[in-house]
Amino acid sequence: VVLSIGEINAIMGSSTMEVTSELDEMTDHSADVSDAECLGAVYGAEEPVYAGSGWTDVLDQISREEGDDNEHWVEQTVVLYPSADKARSFFDKSKATWESCSNYTVTVDDGGNEYDWELGEVTAEDNMIIQITTQSDAEGWGCQHALSPVSNITVEVWACSYSVGDEAATIADDMVGNAAK
Repeated sequence: VVLSIGEINAIMGSSTMEVTSELDEMTDHSADVSDAECLGAVYGAEEPVYAGSGWTDVLDQISREEGDDNEHWVEQTVVLYPSADKARSFFDKSKATWESCSNYTVTVDDGGNEYDWELGEVTAEDNMIIQITTQSDAEGWGCQHALSPVSNITVEVWACSYSVGDEAATIADDMVGNAAK
């Protein structure tokens, strides 16, 4: 379901991104955010966000350029549920959460640095929600976040750069296409 690194590089306008992390478990950054209710609008593949959704398996893959200051960063998450209804229910719950967190600032403190993320308006379609988040005082660094259900899975994508556009929605659409095959 996830896109190849070649496809990711092409969509992001890079040629040097590589897969740097691939996890088959959820994480928990809830202690790092100023408002845990908005955790799912700030991070992907978070245990507290997916808790109670009935999910059974996860793949979370991060791609970026080498080094500490990347020009592009992508997270592709695929979550498996026992039924299409469970996947749709998670999507609907996420849509409500993202909308309640729109036009809001969440502070992330990772123990060494503190960042403010400005959460934009949510664009909602029948099968996809999209939100732009911008990091304050970061020279334009921002992310597009997209989530979509397909059959008994959800695909969630973060696409980040200094000139964020519609990359996460494009990647999510392609992932949905892969899942439908």
